[in-house]
Amino acid sequence: MPACPVVHVAFYLWYATPAHDGRWSHWDHATLPHWTAAMNERFPPGQPFTPPDRPHSPFYPARGLYSSGDAAVLREQMSELAAAGVDTVMLSWWGQAGHDIRRDSQGVSTDELVPTVLDAAAAAGIGVTWHLEPYGGRTPRTVLDDLKYLHAQYGTHPAIWRQPHGADGRLLPVVFLYDVSAEHSGAVAHEWRDLTREIRGTAADAVLLSLYLDERDQQFVAEAELDGAYTYFAATGFTRGSTPHYWRGAGEAMAAKGKMFVPSVGPGYNDTLIRPWNYAQTHPRDGGHYYDQMWKAAIQQAPPAITITSYNEWGEGTQIEGARPHTTATGAVYADYGVAQGPAFYLERTRAWAAAARPDGCVRLRSGGGARGHAVRAAPGLGPAPGPGPVRSPSTGAADEL
Repeated sequence: MPACPVVHVAFYLWYATPAHDGRWSHWDHATLPHWTAAMNERFPPGQPFTPPDRPHSPFYPARGLYSSGDAAVLREQMSELAAAGVDTVMLSWWGQAGHDIRRDSQGVSTDELVPTVLDAAAAAGIGVTWHLEPYGGRTPRTVLDDLKYLHAQYGTHPAIWRQPHGADGRLLPVVFLYDVSAEHSGAVAHEWRDLTREIRGTAADAVLLSLYLDERDQQFVAEAELDGAYTYFAATGFTRGSTPHYWRGAGEAMAAKGKMFVPSVGPGYNDTLIRPWNYAQTHPRDGGHYYDQMWKAAIQQAPPAITITSYNEWGEGTQIEGARPHTTATGAVYADYGVAQGPAFYLERTRAWAAAARPDGCVRLRSGGGARGHAVRAAPGLGPAPGPGPVRSPSTGAADEL
């Protein structure tokens, strides 16, 4: 029996609150600079936000502004995602805690939080994969060291997701390499190939997926001897990789090279609070229609996996985590998902689409027991078999040609 597509979701750990951490982090993110002086004059960078009344996101979390280090919150989040049919969280990871490196825009180190996340994920029955972020000085050699570190520190934890790889079906963890692509790394594809060859067959081996931006990445992935690529971005038209129109050709070209093509879906995109100059890339949610259309397009490719951007990237407005109405003290109104839809609307849509992505009788993989995994057959009747042609909406049954 064929394996069901694996559903991953991007999960971020950079939030902090004074009550839990003694400071705000990311909820108070200042506006970001443009690369031109003219645009920065029009939209001055460094303008702060003032949580809890006025956070950096166009939406307001239904659970309020939270700390990523709060174990109770993490347990709730992992349980929500497990109930939504998600297989793994792609854990945003900014390098080893003991290293003096530049991390995200607010310098947040996420490595210290990993044990709490793993325990919460294991309790909820959801897997954890790695989303390696572009920390300062990251190279193929530092990533090789990271892979060894992640295996040594966390490799035996039962929450680590493992899936069959290669002819022998060895169970390996999955690593998403953000900002590794022909655009970012084409000149050093041979260095990524050296990493791949050095790691294969060792205890730190992994399924390695780079970022897919356009057709150049088909050759990059092959030359680097990686396992495939994912598209990540939730804004259609931002890259050819994030545009469903190009997915069929990309998937066929990657498959011809023996590589995986993993499309990414998202509910919309709006980062105009932190990037007020980026309004052209805003994609309204349209009451869930945007999300539905991306899911339909992804399922039509019959991919080995689908990633969701995101569970909680609030600053870019791609979150499926619950949101609620909020009006600031000065009268500014934050968006929510609508009265009819309710706070959990996108988690519910995710559950329906994750089920629709799994054809009757496919084998749904589950992580468990550290280096061991087991398979559970998906319940029949969850949705239509993916493949070319129309895909039916789980809510209406109406067919849409994409």
